[in-house]
Amino acid sequence: MNISFYLLPKNEVAHIHNEDTVGQALRYIHKNGYQAVPVIDSEGHYVDTITEGDFLWNLIEDYHMDLETMRQVRVESIRRKWNYKAVSIDANIAELDEYIINQNFVPVVDGRNVFIGIVTRKSVIKALIERKNQTVVQKQQQEQ
Repeated sequence: MNISFYLLPKNEVAHIHNEDTVGQALRYIHKNGYQAVPVIDSEGHYVDTITEGDFLWNLIEDYHMDLETMRQVRVESIRRKWNYKAVSIDANIAELDEYIINQNFVPVVDGRNVFIGIVTRKSVIKALIERKNQTVVQKQQQEQ
């Protein structure tokens, strides 16, 4: 089975751009209530995923920032604590499993490494539960 079955398309995924300022990115994350969001470049390529913690610790440790400084620093300068791997849209479920266990979502890219969406852990778990329930129903029907 191809992972596209689980894909939440890019136009439905909250993301920020590498060229955004830290202030812009923080406002966006706060406004939408996210803890982690994918980062894409100006050509739409997946760069990485950034978390609230990445912002916090960089601002405190590296920049000793005030609000005015945050309006000038770019997201691309923020060090990431975790390396959120992306998978190709052509990946199979086994490849996805490796990442979905450790990440709440897995960024998905096309053959040119252009970000096209995410697969959420929730969607995978939901599909597994539905598949299990279908198997139980089929088994019950066979027993009758």
